[in-house]
Amino acid sequence: MSHASPRYLVFARREYSESLTVVGVLEAASGDDPGEQARARFGAEWLELVLAPEHAVHWVLQESAGAEVTA
Repeated sequence: MSHASPRYLVFARREYSESLTVVGVLEAASGDDPGEQARARFGAEWLELVLAPEHAVHWVLQESAGAEVTA
């Protein structure tokens, strides 16, 4: 029985005066720390780097169904 890797929307900003912006989607390898994976993929130069589990996001408006932002 295989388990799907958890997917996260990745938000980031460089200054508090900026809004958090979606910078990509991370599919975390099972057993690995998603925070470490996000830093390795998106860099550590952000003021804030936030992961939101994709299954927990409730879209109210979305430009197009199935659209995905990747870095």
